[in-house]
Amino acid sequence: MRKTVLITGATDGIGLETAAQLAELGNRILLHGRNAARGRRALEAVQRRATDPDQHRYVQADLADLDEVRALATQLAGENIDVLINNAGVFMNERKLSRQGYEMTFAVNHLAHFLLTTLLLERIPDGGRVITLSSIAHSRASLDFDNLQLERGFSGYAAYATSKLLNAMFARELADRVRARRIDSNSVHPGVITTKLLKTGFNMGGADLAEGAATSVYLAQAAEVAGVTGRYFANKKPTRSNALVEDAAAREQLWKISAGMCRA
Repeated sequence: MRKTVLITGATDGIGLETAAQLAELGNRILLHGRNAARGRRALEAVQRRATDPDQHRYVQADLADLDEVRALATQLAGENIDVLINNAGVFMNERKLSRQGYEMTFAVNHLAHFLLTTLLLERIPDGGRVITLSSIAHSRASLDFDNLQLERGFSGYAAYATSKLLNAMFARELADRVRARRIDSNSVHPGVITTKLLKTGFNMGGADLAEGAATSVYLAQAAEVAGVTGRYFANKKPTRSNALVEDAAAREQLWKISAGMCRA
């Protein structure tokens, strides 16, 4: 059955490949980006691989600006979103602030997806799926709620790893909060994949984009994972995550802090 799938950060890299693979399988793609020209090219690339080229749509917002995240949710007011894939991410080698004054890695990788997902929950039908990209880097991250945005001791890797831990914690907490609606929420390590982010943050290459998209495509599509929720996946299999992901008190604190920042 055809699903409508919203993918953030889908104009290149893993997001674009995920969009193309899901379009090949007959799904309708809502392809998000922040640059109109790149968005147009990405949409054309997806249409070339799609079974029905005319059904797909590009939507635009800069996830570094929470006002634009809210505007994106408004753009999508008429959509029923069967699958939301929180894919967009950045790696910042210098500490910079978003328009709302939040550290950029934290703002884009975590806070924007927290806000977008919570705003779109009413657009996700019972039985829908939310997939949030984390990373194996989350397993080595620690968490200091008094230094959540690394005002002290900033490094690009620490900010990125922390944001990926927050992604996994958010996905796990969301699973509990939407369980009654049978919405599945899982996080994903896509693999070490050749992307702009990998080159920026780690100055290295990795596996191809098809491998990077595989687990997200599986979780979006496969019948056998319906009802599987609150897990961290790698290579299409549930995998052990950082112990903080299973810390209910820490997850609750993170949710409250995030909600407060989004209302500011």
